[in-house]
Amino acid sequence: MRRRVLCVVVAGLVCMGVFSATAFAAVNWKQSQGTEIRFLMNKHPFTTYIEPKVSEFEKMTGIKVTLEAFPEDQFRNKRLIELNAGGKMDGYMIMPGQDELHYWKAGWLQPMDAYIADPALTEADWDIKDFFPSFIKASSVEGKQIGIVINAETSLLSYRKDLFTKLKVKVPQTMKELEETAKFFHGKEIDGKKMVGITLRGKKAAATSQWVGFLYSFGGSWTNAQGNSNFGSPQSIAAFKFYGDLLRNYGPEGGTMLHWAESTSLFMEGKAAMIYDANVFKALYENPKESKVAGKVGYATIPAGPAGKVPHVSNWSLSINRNSTPERQKAAWLFIQWATNKSNCLGALLAGVPAGRASAWNSKEFKSKDAHQDWTANTMKSFEIGQPQWNPPVINVPEIRDITGQVIVDAIEGKDVAASAKKAAELMDKKMER
Repeated sequence: MRRRVLCVVVAGLVCMGVFSATAFAAVNWKQSQGTEIRFLMNKHPFTTYIEPKVSEFEKMTGIKVTLEAFPEDQFRNKRLIELNAGGKMDGYMIMPGQDELHYWKAGWLQPMDAYIADPALTEADWDIKDFFPSFIKASSVEGKQIGIVINAETSLLSYRKDLFTKLKVKVPQTMKELEETAKFFHGKEIDGKKMVGITLRGKKAAATSQWVGFLYSFGGSWTNAQGNSNFGSPQSIAAFKFYGDLLRNYGPEGGTMLHWAESTSLFMEGKAAMIYDANVFKALYENPKESKVAGKVGYATIPAGPAGKVPHVSNWSLSINRNSTPERQKAAWLFIQWATNKSNCLGALLAGVPAGRASAWNSKEFKSKDAHQDWTANTMKSFEIGQPQWNPPVINVPEIRDITGQVIVDAIEGKDVAASAKKAAELMDKKMER
């Protein structure tokens, strides 16, 4: 009798609009039971974190998951070969800024919007709004969501906090102050070492992923409103020149040979006052077994240029193969949803994988173990304001990065930057595949 009364009351409340019919809906995690899916993965810290937990998902859903992980270069080649051949791959890791336009045009990316909007497929608590908006945008093409972030990155200005405090130097907030600070430290002898003011990547294409933050902060861009190269604009030329001058005048010798490994090593040896590079390198700087500056480093967002502070953001995402069968695509979505839920994103963050969810960074569990709060605060700030287009918006990304990298090299070598940038713009317009 009580049950009948309860049912009548609930039905009445639904009719009155007090409750919606979907309020009682929940995802049936067994709906794809018996399905087998295969994901191709990069050997990445997120893969290392999630792989031992896959059995939990399999037990919960009855879906059999095969994860195949390979070193990055091998992974990229295998993924491309299999997608071209139409092999049985249901999902894969992708770095959207590197490959999404190519893969979208090739028809290899399944939009996820319908899955996300379907309460029978997606738990309300999964909550796409919990992800930083910059990464949602970064993993979308033509307004379609084609990936869910599993690893979030940006770049930070890292500096010798101990020396800044001792010599009463303020952390640079503008590009002008960055140059002045680099000049102040350059050539100073500290602890028996002759310091360089700053170290940056300068090795052609490798430098573009860090220079791009300077490009945006100076008001430049890869392309203009017509889709043509914007490197000939005064703003883009200014970004090339500033970056080149900074490394040539206040950086180490042989700046055009600096990749991330050489640059971070120099900073870890205590030979540079500042470095601008990926935030994930905190793990290197703070490792007392490898770094002479562990415990002496401070972290800040990119200094403001004429267009303000505009760091780049990049990420790895999980995507679904558009050529998989509908049933396996649905099962792949259930796996991606589970792998990127709040619990797993927090667990990954605690394991050292920068998460794309704000809730993970704001959790008590993470905050209680956070030994570098300035790194956290400035990383989160960069996630909020970051520009997700960190690579040129073209299909042939590597080729255009090479063209861009040559201008950076010319700037470091003190050549005519305006002429080099305009030549690169002409070459880009001929070479860009869109």
